[in-house]
Amino acid sequence: MRTKLLSKQNAMQSAIAVAIGCAFAASTQAAVIIPTKSGFSGYINLGVGGVSVKSNMLASIINGNVDVGDKEIDNLADSPNGSEGGAIPAANFELSYTFASTRTQLYIGNLLENYLSMEMNTLAGIRQDVGNAGNIGAAVTTTSVDTQVWSDPYLTDAKRKDTDRTAQGFNVYWQQIMSSGLELKYSTSEVDIDKERSGQSLALTTAQRKLLDRNGDVDRYTMSYEFASDDNRHIVTPSIAYVDRDLDGEAMANDGGVASLNYIYKQDDHWRYVLNASYGDFDYKEANPIYGKQDSSNSYGVSGTVFYTEPFGWKDWSFNATAGYYEEDNDIDFYDTEVGVVVFGMFRKF
Repeated sequence: MRTKLLSKQNAMQSAIAVAIGCAFAASTQAAVIIPTKSGFSGYINLGVGGVSVKSNMLASIINGNVDVGDKEIDNLADSPNGSEGGAIPAANFELSYTFASTRTQLYIGNLLENYLSMEMNTLAGIRQDVGNAGNIGAAVTTTSVDTQVWSDPYLTDAKRKDTDRTAQGFNVYWQQIMSSGLELKYSTSEVDIDKERSGQSLALTTAQRKLLDRNGDVDRYTMSYEFASDDNRHIVTPSIAYVDRDLDGEAMANDGGVASLNYIYKQDDHWRYVLNASYGDFDYKEANPIYGKQDSSNSYGVSGTVFYTEPFGWKDWSFNATAGYYEEDNDIDFYDTEVGVVVFGMFRKF
């Protein structure tokens, strides 16, 4: 069973790695194969793309180089008026070193893990093959490319000021449990808004402004299972997750569930396709002091990646193109968010 599973994963490793490089894979550790020989290995994906964002909360991405939010708004009742965005570079990688005698691997890499907040994280961790029991691993994470949010997003008829949003945390996982397709993962991060001034421009009490604080912890518990056809041309991985955003502001804190589906199709030795879809349902913990009601939200996401291996006869290279659309629909319209992304890249494994 273990041999069959590893053979299946080797056959699809390039497909999954490309999806990771394009930042829309279901999991950072999806279908990881620890090499049998000691030494360095990994991948790099370089390209360019475009992003379009509708948000009243996000200001800019890529360390402030791409504006994705209006500096000035005229009311607090409506969804974001229009899309903002522009061209973005795409640079994703993983570099690992394997100790074959102990079946241990150290790695560092980066990944866009949260598409609605456009949060790019760097991960550094360890993976361990434990035989028929599967693979276990852990990693620390930190923001590698800053996202800017509005310090006081509720300021109207004046230019809002942006501030950095960063996150640090860690994750642990156990995959291929007892030589099966089952994976369990836990991740946590501490969100820090550098200059959190939410509600400062409004006639709110100190206690009411505290309810809008966006700092805090985010915990995610995920379970997934990988199914494959006998010829390994089709791999389907459904997953469910519980997410607890334990933020300091109780009106911003929320929790709920996310269901997602990852599908990989290998057409032939050159063409592969990766599709992802997700749905989330979240309830907020306290009434919002601005709107006088408790919020709830639904999130939807879909993305697709197509890639062609060895273009122009280039060994170990793959051309890839990804398109994705994600939306969060809130009962309080002001917090609605939409993100659209298109990326073209060249991927190389080594």
